[in-house]
Amino acid sequence: MLFGVEGGNFKMQSTRVELAIAENLQLELKSFRALLSAHYQLIGVLIAAFIILASMGTYTNWDAQTEFEAASSVVTRGFPYVTTGLMIDQPPFAFYMTAPALQAFGLSYANGVGFVSALGLSCVGLVYALGTMLYGKKTGLVTAALFGLVPWQVFMARTYLIDVQYMFLSLLFLLVGIYSVKRKSEKLLAVSGVLFALAFLTKLFAIFLLVPLLIMVLFKGKEFGFTLTVRKILIFLAPSFIFQALWFGGFANQNFFGVYVASDFTHPDLISNPSLSFLPRIFVESAGWFLPLAAIFSLVLAVSYRRLFARTFWVDAVFAISILAVVGVDLTLVFGRHLLVPYVSAFKYDYAALPFLCLLAGSLVYKSGILLGSTKKRKIKLFLVGFGLVLLSTAFAESVLFLNHTQPFPLIDFKVDFVGNYFPFYMLTYVGNYFQESHYIALAVIAISFAAPFLLNKMKKSFVQLSIILSN
Repeated sequence: MLFGVEGGNFKMQSTRVELAIAENLQLELKSFRALLSAHYQLIGVLIAAFIILASMGTYTNWDAQTEFEAASSVVTRGFPYVTTGLMIDQPPFAFYMTAPALQAFGLSYANGVGFVSALGLSCVGLVYALGTMLYGKKTGLVTAALFGLVPWQVFMARTYLIDVQYMFLSLLFLLVGIYSVKRKSEKLLAVSGVLFALAFLTKLFAIFLLVPLLIMVLFKGKEFGFTLTVRKILIFLAPSFIFQALWFGGFANQNFFGVYVASDFTHPDLISNPSLSFLPRIFVESAGWFLPLAAIFSLVLAVSYRRLFARTFWVDAVFAISILAVVGVDLTLVFGRHLLVPYVSAFKYDYAALPFLCLLAGSLVYKSGILLGSTKKRKIKLFLVGFGLVLLSTAFAESVLFLNHTQPFPLIDFKVDFVGNYFPFYMLTYVGNYFQESHYIALAVIAISFAAPFLLNKMKKSFVQLSIILSN
């Protein structure tokens, strides 16, 4: 009898566990459906970005070959050695990030590029998250699409360079950092600090993405109830100091400040007469004319109608200052110290400005909605809205047209002057079939993703009308 009672209790407990598991699964499914319902348009943008990347084949240059050699050495020797033997003195995390993918799929350059491309797609998602959190979902969507199609990002993501890796980690720490400020969470701040430490141990340029987080804390922290203290600074920076000490003081046997020093500075090549036009030229060469123009126009609107855009004016200011910080450092290195590499490789040195450029340009969608909702001076505001949307549309078209013209050329260069200084990409492999068609398909997928809510509403109304007709 006792056995029967115990058996019955066991069955009841098992049933309760099964019910609890079923309820948890239902809740998870509901949460997943809610998440999918809220962000299904992003899937379309990611598919379009994937089509673009897959159609581009792979590219390489001297930096890419050196950095891939370092990643390969992690798999074969445990440390990022290269022919010169110096790569072990550099921030190493990017090479250790790549090593598992090379170990799993094979030690080939194409697999290394595939890993970078996957992170490039992830960057598109992170830019969407930033735009959505700070401006709104529509702005996040347009910003992600701009970032996924712009040639600057596409070529970075189809070449084995550590830049996309530091960008992924940097956008992630920035996103978590902003959440930590808004939610006054020290735990999230610690997570952001670890991610920053990894980004910083990938490439020194990750420090540029500290700028928007620091400005936000200084100027908006009190409004969010987040006060900057010594304790919080240590929580954020401690992981970075620990990682630097472990690598440069332990494994690499270099001084603690090794992460702050690059061969571009320690063994510099100099340029005597750099052209000041190199900076706007590299932005036009890399991102086109209309994306920078859209970002500038967005800033002009923000300043002109700062009362109307009071809720997000500080966000525009943060992104503008972040862009100025990036280009300001580049200008200082070129004209202050006459360094050649920051001049000819401005494509890499100013890459940290690209997400903020896209976010400013994409915010024209948010600003257009506010302007259309305003009743004063309707004709002027309608013109401004139309002009902004034309800039955005043309930026998309310009990116696709640029990419369409890359297939016949074995070398794509991003020139900074007319003398011939440039950052070249050599085509290693390419996809020959339906190259241009793929780009137009990607653009069509983006257009459908943008129009999806309108199309779905139309379909729902049609189904309702049809059901009414059939019921009668």
